[in-house]
Amino acid sequence: MNGRNTPLRIPYRILVIIAAVVPVVLSTAVGSVLVNEAQAFPDDVGEWVKLLLGAALLVFAAFALTVLGWMTRLLLRRPETEDELRVLELLNRLGKTLKRPSGVVAILAALALIAPIAWLLPNDGLEPGTLYIMSAKDESGAANVRNILVQQWNQAHPDNPVKFSPSGDTEPDDQHTRMVEDAKKGHQADVYVLDVVYMQEFISNGYIRPLDESRRPLEAKTDDFLKNVLDTCRDMSGDSKALWALPWNTDAGLLYRRSEGPRPESWTDYFPRSANAAHLFRSESLTITALEAIWAHGGDVVNADGQLVLTPNDSAVNFDQNASDALKDLADVYKGKEPEDKGDAEEAALREFTRGNADVMRNWPVGYDKLAKPPNGLPSLQVTRLPHPSVLGGQNLAVSNSTRKPKAAQALIEFLTSPSSELILFEVGGFAPTRDYAYKYATRPYREELKTAVTEARLRPVTPHYTEFSATFRDGIMDAIRNKGRLPPDFPKRLRDAAAGGPHDN
Repeated sequence: MNGRNTPLRIPYRILVIIAAVVPVVLSTAVGSVLVNEAQAFPDDVGEWVKLLLGAALLVFAAFALTVLGWMTRLLLRRPETEDELRVLELLNRLGKTLKRPSGVVAILAALALIAPIAWLLPNDGLEPGTLYIMSAKDESGAANVRNILVQQWNQAHPDNPVKFSPSGDTEPDDQHTRMVEDAKKGHQADVYVLDVVYMQEFISNGYIRPLDESRRPLEAKTDDFLKNVLDTCRDMSGDSKALWALPWNTDAGLLYRRSEGPRPESWTDYFPRSANAAHLFRSESLTITALEAIWAHGGDVVNADGQLVLTPNDSAVNFDQNASDALKDLADVYKGKEPEDKGDAEEAALREFTRGNADVMRNWPVGYDKLAKPPNGLPSLQVTRLPHPSVLGGQNLAVSNSTRKPKAAQALIEFLTSPSSELILFEVGGFAPTRDYAYKYATRPYREELKTAVTEARLRPVTPHYTEFSATFRDGIMDAIRNKGRLPPDFPKRLRDAAAGGPHDN
């Protein structure tokens, strides 16, 4: 070897090995993240770039790992050939370079090209930042169960803390107004808590985005949702096959009684003497009351699929004799009562019931804890489903179309609607759960009655113009209540037009 000697000192050798190991490790780590995060079959340029870059980094890491092994062996023994001596001379110069500050700066600059990629891709693949949920207030009372779930999420995802952005009062009309304003121009919310009746509007107007079923397969995560409840998360009035939300809680009316006795067998057996008959509200509660009365009398107006029942020429909504009979009975119940424009119909009914002014009440499941626990604590409280179909209520979680954190928002939705979360919502807060799992493992005594009520519940009209429909419907029902159950002659046509997005006349 011509007597040449390359005095590569031990500290330099170790430093060189470390300098060679770092890019191999970084390339492997970043490449693995990129490949795992990319879709199996990307459908946009960005995903293809991510997949190809990740694959290239992994190939480089595999090649570099082979070279690294050979180089390490060379550094730990004396060179035996001219080629090995030349390599050692190069490594010696590198070691001297690393000894100078300018050399260290050069190495750090090279590593800085890779570091941002690792920083932009957190370990769980979620975009960092606060997630805002736009929702009504938590109706579970002192339990505040939704905040319990959010705290669990925050502990597990410190890079994605959740904050609530209240959408107004508990009335769906007020919630709707605030959420539409945010979707159009506010753009604060990442996730909307949508009443089921507003799903079609938010889908058709592009306020929300479909869930990504390819990146995070949802089939296994949605197989125990109640079918009619999960259907409210789909485009039921359009052609989209996507899943646009996941159901957080569902709702169906229950019948509360102060003492044991025969189960009422019809609407007329309970409603005229119920706590609900004490107050007449000009709000969504009147739409629900009228629809349930019509269904209880054998009428339709809205069929089981959420479609309006129209006359043979499709010119108007068809109010048959059964529907007319229902409106006459409703008018008799509210005879002489003045409508109240503001207020919570469910809270008013609870007050009448707890004061002993009525021995029966129709209310939602969250009313149970307000009656069964102190200070009310009715020991003989009986809870059953209604003797007729209930309106299907509930709230779904949807990702805002304007969010900059769609992956994180979807991960949050999946967590909040998981089987364990649904069980907590039911057991702690009294919300009607959306999954079979919660009904199976819950201890609430009325769980089977509630599940039957939910599965038999019926949809309100499925339309992107539900707000206009409900306002027009309430106007007509108010006229019928004042006029012994008779509807204005032009009302059925106005109602059809409102559901189709036509004008609403007050």
